Amino acid sequence: MTDPYEIQARLYDWSSGLAEKIGRDIGLCSVAILAVSGSGEAERLCFRGSGSLVSIGESSYILTAAHVWEYFEQNNPVGIGLTLDKEDVDHRFFMSVKSIVSYGPAKVGDWNPWGPDMRLLKIPDEFAVELKKVKRFYALTVELPALPNVNSLELWILMGSPAAQGTFTDKHASLTMNAFFATIRCHQMHDDYDYVDLDMDVTFPGIPKRFGGVSGGGFWSVFIYGSDDGELHWIPTLVGMAFYQLDLVDNIRPVRCHGEKSIRALISSVDR
Repeated sequence: MTDPYEIQARLYDWSSGLAEKIGRDIGLCSVAILAVSGSGEAERLCFRGSGSLVSIGESSYILTAAHVWEYFEQNNPVGIGLTLDKEDVDHRFFMSVKSIVSYGPAKVGDWNPWGPDMRLLKIPDEFAVELKKVKRFYALTVELPALPNVNSLELWILMGSPAAQGTFTDKHASLTMNAFFATIRCHQMHDDYDYVDLDMDVTFPGIPKRFGGVSGGGFWSVFIYGSDDGELHWIPTLVGMAFYQLDLVDNIRPVRCHGEKSIRALISSVDR
C-alpha cells in the first residue's frame, strides 16, 4: 500500500494532476446559485451563493445556507439558476422557484455567526433527472460512510464560488466553482449544533480575501489511499457547509461551517 508521505508528495506535485482531479470530482456535486428575474430582454441575474447536490433516499436536494434561500423567499424571482461545470460557465440550469420545497431550522433573530443557517431545497424529480445527466448527487445518510482500514491521507476541501473571483452583468455571470484546501481551526458545539471553523490563508495564490458567494458550499473530508498497483484512490465525504466568514486577522480568513452532525440532523426534517 502507498505510504501517506508518498500520497502527500504526489498531492502537492501539481504536475501529477491529483489535486485537480479531486477538485473536479467533488465539483460534480457542487453548484453556484443564481436568482433569475424577468424573462427575455427583461431578464436579470443575481448571484446568491453556492450549494451541494445531495440525495436522501430517492429524493434530490440542494444543500445550501438559509440566508441564500431567504433572498428567493423575500424578492420573488421567477427561478433559480445553477451553473453546472467549470468549463461551461454559461450553461445555466433553470427551475421555477415555486417548484422547490425548503426544509430546515427556523431563523433565530438576525443572521449571526451561530445561525442556524442551513436549508435543504427539494428538487422535483423531473428536474433532478435532467441534472443527473451532467452532475452527481451525494448520498447524504445519517451515519458517515465506513472507510477502508488502509494507510491513507486525509485532507479537507471547501467548495464554493467566491463572488470576488467572478464577473457579473445583468444578463451574464462568469463563475468558477473552486476547491480550496482548508485547515481546521476548531470543531465546537453551540446549543444543539456543531460548527467547524476553517483557516484560509489569503496570501496563498487563488485564495480570495473575502468568501462572499461561498455560503452554502460544501465542506468535504477526502480520504486518499493507494492500491497495490500504486494507483491512488479517494473517498470524499460531505462533513459540513459554509455559511459565515469571520474577521480577517494576520492574513487568515476564518470561514465557519455547520458540521456533520448539524447537516445530518436535517435528514429528519424532510418529507420523503
